[in-house]
Amino acid sequence: MIKKIKSLIKKSNPAPAINKNWKIFVTNFKPSYAIHIHMYQVIPGIPVHKKTDVHSFEKGEYELAKSFYDKVITKTGEIKLAPIEIQMVRGKKKVIHSQDFGPISDIKLMKISA
Repeated sequence: MIKKIKSLIKKSNPAPAINKNWKIFVTNFKPSYAIHIHMYQVIPGIPVHKKTDVHSFEKGEYELAKSFYDKVITKTGEIKLAPIEIQMVRGKKKVIHSQDFGPISDIKLMKISA
C-alpha cells in the first residue's frame, strides 16, 4: 500500500506547477525595461531636430533588453550614425546604461525643436 502511494506521489509531482506559479508571482514585482534612442538632426541656422524611439520590454525581461541594447550599440558603431544617444531605462525613468555617439553634450545646449 505504501509503495502505491509513493509511486502516485512521484507521478503527480506538484513541484513544476509550483515553480511555474512562483515565477509568475515574482515576475509581477520585477521592473520593466525600455531602450530609448534619441537621434539628433543638426542643420546650421535651424533649431536641432530630435527624434525619439522607445522599445519597451515586459517586466523581468532584463536579459532580453540588455541583449537588444548591446545589438543597438554595436550596429550604431558599425554604421557610424551620429549624433545619437542610446539609453537603457529601468521602470519609467532610471537610466541603467547610456551610450553617446557624437557631441551630444554640445547639442543639448543648442535650441532643440520637438
